[in-house]
Amino acid sequence: MSAAASPLPGHLLAAHLPGGRAVALALLAVSALGTAASLCVRPPVSASTAALRLALGLLMAIAFMPASRFGYVVYPLVLAAWAAHGAPGRTREVSP
Repeated sequence: MSAAASPLPGHLLAAHLPGGRAVALALLAVSALGTAASLCVRPPVSASTAALRLALGLLMAIAFMPASRFGYVVYPLVLAAWAAHGAPGRTREVSP
């Protein structure tokens, strides 16, 4: 096992389960369809809401990819942080 080996579910399934690559790819497809359905059935009302849902979809995609690196998790986390705290056009209450 290399130092760059991934502890994510997709990699673990692909590496340790017979037919695990197919299972990981099926989970990846289900998460992609779920994210797309979420965006179609209930469209986001703001950029911040859209970014949070896309961050969740990206996180699931990274988790279920058979050949993903753990460091890639930083991308959806940054997207979610931007959506929660730094999205343009978001109003913040200022205390007196």
